[in-house]
Order: sequence, then structure tokens, then C-alpha cells
Amino acid sequence: WSDGWRHLRFLFLYSPRWLFLYPGILLLAVGTLLGLWVLPEPRAIGTVTLDVHTLLYAAVAVTLGYQSVAFAFFTKIFAIQEGLMPTDPRFNKLFKYATLEVGLCIGFTLVVLGIGGTGWAFSEWGESSFGELEPTKMLRVIIPAALSLILGFQIVLSSFFLSVLGLGRHRGEFD
Repeated sequence: WSDGWRHLRFLFLYSPRWLFLYPGILLLAVGTLLGLWVLPEPRAIGTVTLDVHTLLYAAVAVTLGYQSVAFAFFTKIFAIQEGLMPTDPRFNKLFKYATLEVGLCIGFTLVVLGIGGTGWAFSEWGESSFGELEPTKMLRVIIPAALSLILGFQIVLSSFFLSVLGLGRHRGEFD
């Protein structure tokens, strides 16, 4: 058992694509598509109705997918810098476009959208004298607003962390 686990652990740790990237992309894609499909209205598949509860889990999938993809990038950069993996020219090319400034712009845009959605939901609540609201209607606004806030902050923080990892660049990697 211990040898098998040690071998499996070795395979996972030396393969950030299979450990982080591919599952993350799958979660991002499924969460995004499912969320966009359920966002406008409840959807029925046979006798099962997918509603705001599904929208919430789709948002969770998007969040976890983003985190997993970010971990794939962090791991790959660290492994290259430590000499555990060879330099990847495609990766270097990606970082010519994926800069701290681009990440900050995308992150801040998502935060602003999330604040806007939250403000709209708050104003709707105010119009009802801060009383009861129709839950499914409001959750269709609140869940995407919360997701936007979460992803926005994660993108900003990830961008800074990637920049910190980039400080240790050597031999022209990631230029």
C-alpha cells in the first residue's frame, strides 16, 4: 500500500496538468455552461427541474475550476524554476500576454460587476422596504454577483502571486 501510494503521489506531483489543469478546465467549462443555461429560468430534464440550487453549484464549480487552473500555473512555474521540469516555450509565450496589469484589469472589472449586481439586489430589497423578496428571482442576481466578486478577487491575488513567482526568474524564463 505505501509503495503504491508513494508512486501515485509521485505521478500526481510531477504532472500538474493531470492533477490541476485538466480537472480545473472541466469544472470551469461544466460550471459555466450549466450556470449560463440555468441562469435565465428553471430548466427541466425529464422530471427533474434545475433551478437556483443548480446555479449555486455551478458557481461553486467555476470557483473550484479557476482555483485548480491557477494552481496548475503556480505549480508549473515553481517546477520550472526549481529545475524539476523543462522550460516550456508555449508557457513563456502565454506570459507575454498574461501580465500583472492584464490580471488586475480583468479582476477589477469582475469586482466592479459583482459590486454592481450586489447594489442592484440591495436596491431591489430597498424597494420592498427591506422585507421579503422572491428568493429565486434574487438568487439569479446574487449568485452571479457573488461569483463575480470571488473570481475578481482571486484573479487579482493570483496575478500578484504569479508576479511574485516571476521575480525569481532565471536564464530568461518567462520573459
